[in-house]
Amino acid sequence: MAEDPQSQGVPAVVKDPAPEVAVLVEEEEAPKVDAEVGKTLDDNSVVKPCAPKEKRDFPMRETVISLGSGGELRFNWFVSLFGLAFLWGISIYCMVEPDKAKVTLDEWFAETIQYFTWFYIVGNPIMTFFIFWLAYRYGNIKLGHKDAEPEFSDMSYFAMLFSAGVGVGLFFYGVSEPLWHQNSNYFSDAGYRSQDEIDQWALEITLYHWGFAGWSPYIMIAICCGLASYAFDLPLTVRSCFYPIFGEYIWGWIGDAIDGWSVVMTVAGVCTSLGLGVIQITTGLQRLEWVDPTKTELTGVYVAIIWIVTAFATISVVTGLKMGIKFLSVLGFSLGCLILFLCFVMEKSYYLMNLLVQTTGFYMQWSIFQVPFWTDSFGSLNPGEGRSVDGNSSETWWIGAWTVFYMAWWVAWACFVGLFIARISKNRTIRSVVFGVFLAPTAYAIIWFSFMGGIGLRQARQALELEKLGTDFFQDAAHYQSDSSEFCYDVPQEDVYVDGVEDPIFVNTLPGITPVCKFDTTSSPAAWFNVMYSYSYPGTGPDGNFGGFGQFLSGLSIFTLAIYFITSSDSGSLVVDTLASNGAEEHHWLQRVFWAFTEGGVATGLLVAGGSDALGALQAASIVFGLPFNFLIIIMCWCILVMCRTLEEHGQANENMDARLFMPKKTWKMPVYGGICNVMEVLFSFGNINKTLQASGLTAPTAQHFVGFAKNALFPFVTLYSVYSAIDLKGKNKVTNIIGTLSYAALHVGWIVLFICGTINYGFVALAWTMFFTNTCILISVRMTLRGMIGISGNIVGDFVACSFLYPQALLQMEIQLAAEGDLSAGDS
Repeated sequence: MAEDPQSQGVPAVVKDPAPEVAVLVEEEEAPKVDAEVGKTLDDNSVVKPCAPKEKRDFPMRETVISLGSGGELRFNWFVSLFGLAFLWGISIYCMVEPDKAKVTLDEWFAETIQYFTWFYIVGNPIMTFFIFWLAYRYGNIKLGHKDAEPEFSDMSYFAMLFSAGVGVGLFFYGVSEPLWHQNSNYFSDAGYRSQDEIDQWALEITLYHWGFAGWSPYIMIAICCGLASYAFDLPLTVRSCFYPIFGEYIWGWIGDAIDGWSVVMTVAGVCTSLGLGVIQITTGLQRLEWVDPTKTELTGVYVAIIWIVTAFATISVVTGLKMGIKFLSVLGFSLGCLILFLCFVMEKSYYLMNLLVQTTGFYMQWSIFQVPFWTDSFGSLNPGEGRSVDGNSSETWWIGAWTVFYMAWWVAWACFVGLFIARISKNRTIRSVVFGVFLAPTAYAIIWFSFMGGIGLRQARQALELEKLGTDFFQDAAHYQSDSSEFCYDVPQEDVYVDGVEDPIFVNTLPGITPVCKFDTTSSPAAWFNVMYSYSYPGTGPDGNFGGFGQFLSGLSIFTLAIYFITSSDSGSLVVDTLASNGAEEHHWLQRVFWAFTEGGVATGLLVAGGSDALGALQAASIVFGLPFNFLIIIMCWCILVMCRTLEEHGQANENMDARLFMPKKTWKMPVYGGICNVMEVLFSFGNINKTLQASGLTAPTAQHFVGFAKNALFPFVTLYSVYSAIDLKGKNKVTNIIGTLSYAALHVGWIVLFICGTINYGFVALAWTMFFTNTCILISVRMTLRGMIGISGNIVGDFVACSFLYPQALLQMEIQLAAEGDLSAGDS
């Protein structure tokens, strides 16, 4: 007889003959399904490493509408309606009551920041370190077949991912963000830093936001979706990433919810960026006087720009990925590089090169460990909570308004950009994707912000210098102030001398660059155009009236910015259509047009009804609703690992692997997301569940599931004792089992009562959580013991999830499994 696992104090572990695969949430031991023919396979059947040449017919919801021209529309009605209903619901709320919506959603955003700053902050370096390790350990694995070649050249590839990912933001924040970070944060308000240190930290914070941190969520989804689709022949959707966890269940309501949520996040992100971006374009048009600078009612201009962008985006997305989107991406990226180079040459170039080298070293020193883990815990304390009395703390709002906002915003955009990158990364190795999507964009961001941000910082410092000269020598701070703005100063084009001072008080080594401007926090989009107009070169030209390069550079910036907006919109439309079409990469052009017009329509409605407040409200909402995705992206680390292990174990070939190789040999009869949860599938399928899904175990819940769930929710100790008795093979631990059951029962009643008392005195809540998680630990111990005895693989994370907030399901799961296993002592002989 084998030793009693209880007598040893540790679970008895039965090794699975097949390679052990850990699961976060265990799959049901359902009949193996041949998805091609819809038949079950017997226990002696073997899943072949390579999938059949014909594409699997995945049992997802699909609506087909035949068009008279011979074409047809194909889409998942649930994903489409879920996305549209949720998106338009929140948008209409923002349109009808923009002020109230802004207040409400800002409160949600503030609470999200308050409670989950730590989660947003720590999640990002976890992704970053995992990505570097992945490139080292599995870098040779391809997102596709072994000998297949990438679809796009390196130049086109980089331009497309860059245009979809951050192109717009580099123009919007390229000059202004480092200027924003000159105050209000821990690194600038410490009380002992010089202006030089403050400005260097301003660049460092900006680059942290736009470097590895920005691209980590993108690349996680890109690699996960790319492997699932191009190496394992699963649909190119977010749901496919979670096949290693949910198995065939992912083709039901769980997958629909994931893809529907992805549609909401993608369209909301594109709409808010489209709407907020036109405000910056309008600022530039007013600076060029193409729009009346004195005009304050600009709704008509906003709407016109939105629909011009939408029209071109529609043309681009209709022509397809390899024509319109590729061409515009390369054009936009090239023009951006042109603007960057022109500004670099006309500025103090060697200063910018010095700053680039210095900032690169600073970034490598601080942006790997310290800054990515900085939560500003002391600076976020409010007065009365222990806030610093020396007056040198950062502003309480800063960490939420900037760093956490960025971490949340990258996650909100991750579905869109990640899926788009996955689509264009087909047949590339993981190492090349990491280099192209992680290292190269970060290097480009360092160059961009070192140059454009460095120009903005130098000119702002020069403006302060001129203001001080006016005060010190002319008793007038506005002595050099420009007529164009109270924030701008005309730079003397010759050295300046004053009586009584032998040496010049001002030496101009950069003739032609004037005016220079301080930062106007009330009009941050103007910072970019202030730099463009500083290259005026007064007194030059045939008649000495050369107008400068301001108009040319500003016009080129607006044109480039519009192209980046078009590429964001058309890429978003392509991705949303892919999600709504169950991952199909070829769709009728009308579907892409529909989503492009939806984006334009939402942005227009928000601007017309509520202006920037309505857009800001939707932006806040998309960030709050992106919180679950941060959790899902971290889970993707494990999913990617399973895929890479499978490919390495079986050897990557020139055919797709069968995704069913992910699943462990033995699993639970009822997964924790099955049973009563299957009622969702009954509702969404109108009682007619797909037969292939039913063969996979996703059936309508039975009376046992409903009764068992209710019993375990109210009286979990009853089932717990029966499980204790079943795993006590020799019956030697009856007293221990009774004590454990009674303890669990007392703690169960206790945490319920204490949570109720917490409405009176919040101190009781701490005790309630203590009791709740103590019960969780008890249940984890029991579940781990049972898993080890019956040979089901798993891990502590999956046990924790099941035994804490899903404890009624976990207990029912063990009860059903024990009934199926029979007498455990029979296998102990």
